[in-house]
Amino acid sequence: MFDLIILGGGPGGYELASNAAKKGLKTAIVEKGRFGGTCVTVGCIPSKAFLHAEKVFSEAKEGKNIGINLKEISFDQKQLVKYKDQKVTFLTQAAEMKVKRSGAKIYKGFGKIKETSKAQDFKILINEQEEISGKNLVIATGSEVFYPPIPGLNKNDQTVIDSEKALALFEIPKKLVIMGGGVIGLELGTFFAGIGSEVTIVELAPKIAGPFDYEISLKLQQELEAKKKIKFLLEHKVSEVLNKEVICVDKNDKKIKLPFDKLLVAAGRKPFIKDFGLENLRVYIEKGAIVTDENLKTNVPGLYAIGDVNGKSMLAHTAYREGEIVLENILGNKIKINYDQIPSVIYCTPEVGEIGINEDLAKKQGIEIRTKKIPMLYSGRFVIEVGNYAGKNFDGLLKIILKKSTDEIIGISLLGNYSSEIINMASVLINKRYNSKSLKDVVFAHPTVGEIIKTAILE
Repeated sequence: MFDLIILGGGPGGYELASNAAKKGLKTAIVEKGRFGGTCVTVGCIPSKAFLHAEKVFSEAKEGKNIGINLKEISFDQKQLVKYKDQKVTFLTQAAEMKVKRSGAKIYKGFGKIKETSKAQDFKILINEQEEISGKNLVIATGSEVFYPPIPGLNKNDQTVIDSEKALALFEIPKKLVIMGGGVIGLELGTFFAGIGSEVTIVELAPKIAGPFDYEISLKLQQELEAKKKIKFLLEHKVSEVLNKEVICVDKNDKKIKLPFDKLLVAAGRKPFIKDFGLENLRVYIEKGAIVTDENLKTNVPGLYAIGDVNGKSMLAHTAYREGEIVLENILGNKIKINYDQIPSVIYCTPEVGEIGINEDLAKKQGIEIRTKKIPMLYSGRFVIEVGNYAGKNFDGLLKIILKKSTDEIIGISLLGNYSSEIINMASVLINKRYNSKSLKDVVFAHPTVGEIIKTAILE
């Protein structure tokens, strides 16, 4: 019998398997496809290959501003897909090799949970042939693309694509309509707009970028409209898809028709909880996700759920952290997860990063705060490297939220390239509960964009 069985070899699953085996637990992991899950195979990693290519392409076109003159610039989408596939293959193989080296047992195939009457005696049937059992079971089966029930929206239609299909396109659509102004829609919208597509994003909410700070979201929208020529239809609902046209209505029920060559469904993802015998464990399900507590435990003793499948925070690094929490709890250390300390990033151009409580959320929760706010142009390196690329008038934005009573840093929001790297430092400040006084004692390298955090505190 194994000490731990993991269903799913995505970020949370393969990292947990590796770490658990190194800690001496007899560990098994079951994966029916390639290791790395959605993130490595069809999500964050391949999309970053696309976004990197778009950034290089756009910078090359603007090279004359810094003395670089190119006579001819062209974009080869087929070569980009080939490049993306090569990198994905490398990373999936690296993830699998990491698990092998740890000593965890790998089972390739489809694992199905069998019904059992014994507590903490989980039985998994692999490929309808081999049965294994374990004391603890972790569900890390990830998520799948969500297609909303809209008349005429057919995922089998070649003109309708999702994020996974978009990352395999060999041809760039002339007219692209994107359903959803969240992370997926904004990132892929940036790419396609940057290489020549006419992009329109339809969003039901009154703002883009979901729960991100309102002021940051507004400035991001303005930049994407100005620099990438993306059109936004906010507070619009897609009511029907008919003959290569999206029919949507605004809050006053006024209809608008949007013709398209491709329709990208970016309405999010939903937990994958079907077809692998989960019902045999009688686990609690709520809103299509496995219910877990602050220790990632379910209502079934010895059963945990991490990553997208619990619906808490669909981010790869969240899954990593949840796996760490599970391992510590199995080892007898009662550690809880704090989702307020999980950073979020949108990798469009300009990038957006956020962690903790933003200004809008603080007001809703009645937290008395003071805000430190300065443009990213306070960084000399930002002026040289980013300001030129994004446009002379782009100043970016940094907002630091401090709790008034303690002066503790409780939230940081950024707009501007390098945000995806600076957010890691911001995460440390929030997790270690820095205040403005303690931050003043930290020495930052100069010139860096990250030093703007200390600059803001001193202002």
